[in-house]
Amino acid sequence: MADYDLIVIGGGIVGASAALAGVRKGARVALIDAGLAGRATDAGAGIVSPVALDRGEQRPEWTALITECVGYYESLLAELDAVDPAGAGSATYEQVGELVVADDDPREQAALDAVAERLSTPEGRRAHGITKPVELVEDVRTYWPELRGDLRGLFITEVGRVVGSRLHDRLLTAARRRAQIDAAAALDIIPGAGVLGPTGVRIGHRTLNSQAVLFATGAWAAADLAAYGVNVAVRPIRGQLVHLRLDGRQTGMRPVVNTPGAGYLLGFDDRIVAGATHEDVGFDARVTAGGQHAVLQAALDLAPGLSAATVLETRVGLRPATSDGLPLVGAVAPGVHVATGLGAWGLTLGPLLGELAAQHALGDQLPERLEFLNPGRPLPKES
Repeated sequence: MADYDLIVIGGGIVGASAALAGVRKGARVALIDAGLAGRATDAGAGIVSPVALDRGEQRPEWTALITECVGYYESLLAELDAVDPAGAGSATYEQVGELVVADDDPREQAALDAVAERLSTPEGRRAHGITKPVELVEDVRTYWPELRGDLRGLFITEVGRVVGSRLHDRLLTAARRRAQIDAAAALDIIPGAGVLGPTGVRIGHRTLNSQAVLFATGAWAAADLAAYGVNVAVRPIRGQLVHLRLDGRQTGMRPVVNTPGAGYLLGFDDRIVAGATHEDVGFDARVTAGGQHAVLQAALDLAPGLSAATVLETRVGLRPATSDGLPLVGAVAPGVHVATGLGAWGLTLGPLLGELAAQHALGDQLPERLEFLNPGRPLPKES
């Protein structure tokens, strides 16, 4: 008999969600994680929004997927809170709303108007899973006093923000506890670099056998699989995020500030996160002077009132990107599956896509609605 029903390689948000899904099905799961510097989950402080600002929503299936993944958070958090009540609260996730702002740049104004138009009708809002009308904001400083007063704003209520590392830890806590409850299930979390070979997954001097292997190694997926003749077209995009603190001001329940152009702000109880760069520099996970400067410049242009904030740290995540901007989910060879390419949408899409990928690896049919994410689809060449 195989050592495991499922081996998940990569322990970020996607891998942790896959491990929980496997244990939930009563499977014996091994989660192998190399703990590489630059893992996007560790850097991520994410916006969980059903509304895409960076593309024109030309693909209904993409809009539907984002909406489904955002909606999944409600049931997932309920499960995590039931299994791990001590971890419940806004330190993981909070629905705080989103303030989309635009300056006098015609492109930003047009993008803001397009979002307002899409969400102006009940039908448009339903497509995004939004039930409440959006609000045009005359003075954005009522939400964030540090913002420029000349910005136009649009407030969307049903948007949340999440701490990637915190969500990751709670997913693994839930997986461990479910494995303890279900006698048929098991979860082994194994540090190290898992290498797929002809007889199983080799880690150190051990070889682990499994009916299925799921690669959830993010930006590293292409290199992990290339040696075995499996071509996964994904590359790393470096994102640098600067963490700030405003002493004496409550920022934990402030809405996300997002822009159609550059920059966003997220408020947490103990800090503000400003992000993020998009740098095509390979597997370079360094904090750079230029990257930090770019984030701070964008943040201060957006919110001059942050100029006196304390700089706490800068984090770096290597986002896995594809040339068409869409994830890769599904089988790439018999018994070998992949879930990667989530780009800047990792914390929004990762929990549900990790679950569906694990279920598929364990024998369930992948939903037809995800066919457009087939890793074997033809991808455009990089420009």
